[in-house]
Amino acid sequence: MGPSVDLSGLRRAWLVAGREARADTRHPDGIVAAITFMAVLILLESIVVGPQIARDTAVAPALYWIALLFAAIVTTTRSFDRELEDDALDGVIALPGGRDALYAGKLVALGGTLGLVALVGGLLEIVFLDLGIALPGHLVVATIVGVAALPPIVVLDVALTVRLRARAALVPVLALPVLMPQLVAATNAAGAALAGDAMGASAWSALLFAIALVYAVLGLTIVPTAIE
Repeated sequence: MGPSVDLSGLRRAWLVAGREARADTRHPDGIVAAITFMAVLILLESIVVGPQIARDTAVAPALYWIALLFAAIVTTTRSFDRELEDDALDGVIALPGGRDALYAGKLVALGGTLGLVALVGGLLEIVFLDLGIALPGHLVVATIVGVAALPPIVVLDVALTVRLRARAALVPVLALPVLMPQLVAATNAAGAALAGDAMGASAWSALLFAIALVYAVLGLTIVPTAIE
């Protein structure tokens, strides 16, 4: 009985993820908005700190990850808004294991969307700031692991506040303190890759991977009682 329940839960999660992917394909304006938001935020941050400072290997990654975090919040909020508009949220969570399936499906969908946003946003930042990359392989690994660490907390925080009117203000307040270790590790891993410090990039990426696992376990533990 146990394995069949697990498989059933996995199927429901993939159904949720597939529905999200189809919705994004039919209405790509959400992804376009996230990419545009991230590009504009990186540009504004660069103007505020100044072009020379923005090109620093310790500053450029910080601008990138802060922008990507807010793009993740925008994308996830839009995803849950669709659920509310279609009256699909209550139907999903009413199913046996529906809360877990909803959370896992949103994680997979957001992970894919953020991967695309992170790729385009990263290329734009490299062009905007004319960045040199000493260790491109290490930078790719750090970015992949860093992106994987964002969805568990962002999806959980949006789910906690999905029925509140002040959701747009509450989600960053809830997410930023919890995601601070991720932001620090991702910034240092990317900075080390830009500067050519292979050992530092590997060490920070390993820490980032551990943080991603902790966030995923935390989300899966809390979500059954958090989503109402």
